[in-house]
Amino acid sequence: MKKLLHPIVLLIIGFVLNAFAWSTSIGHPFNTICLLLGLGLFFLGIILSVIKIRE
Repeated sequence: MKKLLHPIVLLIIGFVLNAFAWSTSIGHPFNTICLLLGLGLFFLGIILSVIKIRE
């Protein structure tokens, strides 16, 4: 379980950043950064969890 902690944290942070980007209208650069960073972290968490499970 300890080896899956990092990918799970990345998934949660990515999901929260995506939710924040879609629910607020602060402005163009801030929303775009939150959306892209959230998507990147979410997909990185999925990829890392698959790699960690296969080890």
